[in-house]
Amino acid sequence: MADFQAHIQQAKKNLATLSEISLKVNDSWDWQVTCAYYTAVHLMNAHLAQTVNQHYKTHVDVKNALFNSLWPSKVPDDIYTSYSKLENLSRRARYLCHDNLAQNDPSTAYITYDRHLMKALKKLDAILVFFAFKYQVSFNISDIDCIELKNGPFKYFQYNSITNALPRS
Repeated sequence: MADFQAHIQQAKKNLATLSEISLKVNDSWDWQVTCAYYTAVHLMNAHLAQTVNQHYKTHVDVKNALFNSLWPSKVPDDIYTSYSKLENLSRRARYLCHDNLAQNDPSTAYITYDRHLMKALKKLDAILVFFAFKYQVSFNISDIDCIELKNGPFKYFQYNSITNALPRS
């Protein structure tokens, strides 16, 4: 089973992947939301490995261990809520699609937009801040092409347009 450090390394890898997707694949909000969630999954699993040396196999078991006030692995309510909401956004991004495609345009099938990504990043940012403080772990600031990022303070995410990230010829 992965230990604390392995989960942190995977979370950092997922953050880098999130930024890469954002800056290279236009309108990939569904994948970015999903990547944000799986970053949080590894952070929570790192926390469980560190606090109770547990390695759960289901998302339900992880959430139960994070919320149970009798366990030393309980996280603050706001962090648990952020994690739960991020999970919901990820499920939405992965499974919720339009039934009727407008004029057979496959790009209209997905109904995850930049505002959903912004919500996911807000939740993940809170989780990253918590982990950085609790475990003295550093995370890089990720460049994300989501104009919504201009509307709020984020510690670990900053707006960078995909056009700025493209190599110049």
